[in-house]
Amino acid sequence: MKKWMKVIIPVCAVVVLIISCINLGSIFLEYNRGVQEYKELQEYVNNERPQLPAQEKEEDDFVMPEIDFAALKAKNEDFRYWLYIPTLEVNYPVVQGKDNDIYLHRTFDGDSNSAGCIFLDAGNSPDLTDRNTVIYGHNMKNRSMFGSLKEFMQEEELAEENPYFYLYTEGEAIRYRIISYYMTVSGSDTYRSVYTDEDYDSYLKMALQKSLFKGYQKDYTEGQPDMVTLSTCHGKAGGTGRFVVHGVVDEIREWNES
Repeated sequence: MKKWMKVIIPVCAVVVLIISCINLGSIFLEYNRGVQEYKELQEYVNNERPQLPAQEKEEDDFVMPEIDFAALKAKNEDFRYWLYIPTLEVNYPVVQGKDNDIYLHRTFDGDSNSAGCIFLDAGNSPDLTDRNTVIYGHNMKNRSMFGSLKEFMQEEELAEENPYFYLYTEGEAIRYRIISYYMTVSGSDTYRSVYTDEDYDSYLKMALQKSLFKGYQKDYTEGQPDMVTLSTCHGKAGGTGRFVVHGVVDEIREWNES
């Protein structure tokens, strides 16, 4: 091997290593900025429940936090709800942009960040009156955003032991019961619109046929309660794989009832 080859190959390897370290460092710093921003937003929400007698605790497990909606709306006029998934410790604001690209790489405060924001599909009604409302979030490697959703698939007992997630609006606290979760792809029937009773029955049948969740019971969907679908990426970065969780309205409370 020529002498110059013996010199240039190690040099190139070192350069590649340095560039890789710089890129990894940038990604790490960006992740940390996103985590810190959303940690600061927790100041607007208090999930601690007041101390109740033991009997009352057993009878009422509905989580009613204190949320400063006015302050959150003042920070971002696109703010719609607060999402809480107790068993995964998912605790984030939900926004809605004019399209589904705005918050892919923009945080709640509007900063550019790969973590993006949890966001409502631009085509859904913001007042949760649609038969199926879709909410998106990134599958972050550090488990932030919707990075922990896949744990439902990895640990079946999680959703069986605590099958609820919550959406809090200014007027109502809505608890959803998980009925299905599974892997799919972007553009699949999972993302089709649901308008009529017939659409609902067809959509529910599809969701249950694909489901990996074993805790569904027929009475959970009696009366065709409105549905919320949580969606995140799954598999290779940039691929079409998706993981979704379907929940139906289980109970609704007004804030003045808490």
